[in-house]
Amino acid sequence: MQIILLLVAITLIFVFICILFLLIAKRQNNKKTEIDVLSFLKENPSKASLYMIKNGMEKISYNSEVKMPLASTAKVIIAIEFARQVAAKLLDEHELVDLEELNKFYIPGSDGNAHNSWIKWIKSNHKEVQGKITLFEIAHGMLAYSSNANTEFLMDKMGLDEINENINKLSLSLHDKIFPFSSAGLMSSYIQEVDKIGFKESIQKISEMTYKEYMEKSIEIHQILNSDKGLGCIQKWNTKQNYARRLQVLESRKLPRSTTKEYAYLMKLIHKEELVPSTLNPYLKMLIQRQVDNSKLIEFGNKGGSTISVLTEALYCTDREGNDIQLAMFIQDDSGVDHIWLKQKLDLFFHKLLTDTEFQKEVSKKLSYDKGRN
Repeated sequence: MQIILLLVAITLIFVFICILFLLIAKRQNNKKTEIDVLSFLKENPSKASLYMIKNGMEKISYNSEVKMPLASTAKVIIAIEFARQVAAKLLDEHELVDLEELNKFYIPGSDGNAHNSWIKWIKSNHKEVQGKITLFEIAHGMLAYSSNANTEFLMDKMGLDEINENINKLSLSLHDKIFPFSSAGLMSSYIQEVDKIGFKESIQKISEMTYKEYMEKSIEIHQILNSDKGLGCIQKWNTKQNYARRLQVLESRKLPRSTTKEYAYLMKLIHKEELVPSTLNPYLKMLIQRQVDNSKLIEFGNKGGSTISVLTEALYCTDREGNDIQLAMFIQDDSGVDHIWLKQKLDLFFHKLLTDTEFQKEVSKKLSYDKGRN
């Protein structure tokens, strides 16, 4: 009995220490500023990349040609194809789609509540018409809310080959092909069932896959979800094991990759409406541009992304003095030690970087060594 009481006491002390540690860490993280973000970038060259263009000239280049996972920032390429097909009248942006069609690709718990937040928004803003929604609003939900279900629906609607052709058209020589990366979140369970192996074995198999093999398997799962048995498969394969940290970190490493230099360049093309044909630019701007709440900016557009170990952002803006800025920043931290506070403080960093000339100079000076060019 005394041994049991002792074990209980030790457990309670351990829990108390953990809670205390978390509270202290949270308090310390709350005190962090844009300077801490800059320090992280400087001190972790293997985990971070930043490229910034100001008035058409390179302003900051830090590991800017190192390929890193894109997370949802890759959806910019899908949005470009959407605008291209609408401009070419291959798609009607007013076409109504049954919301049930989107549910085929909705994996509960996998998207940080992004899809449900979008559904709530369209209903509160009366965008839904008898259970249907326009293609344009679906694309808007992909960009503004980062709905993975909308993304995979559009992949199926427009075609992956057509989406990936933009990589060649835009001369993005370092950009990986895009695949259904949301469907890929079910891969471990799918492999376990098909290959009759355990969870650990499935992780090992995924880690050994080439990019092409991983992409092809993701497409295979995507096609199953799009079939009549798709919803049943999601319920069967969307298990707690899928959210194990080591698996999510592995999946993050397998995401499509590109460079901050390529994505800042993309933001410049969108910002200055230089994409070809020119008729696609207005549609794309409507999708990617955001309402400006800052008195120092008159125009702002962006697409970010995040996973358990990846944070990405690509954006453009025009300030009230007429300065144009385009930038991209990618962070990959498999340890997850700094992930939470960085995610909370990146907006503070970007706001300062976009609106404060002296801070731009400080960042440029501290990040002057570009490891990506070495």
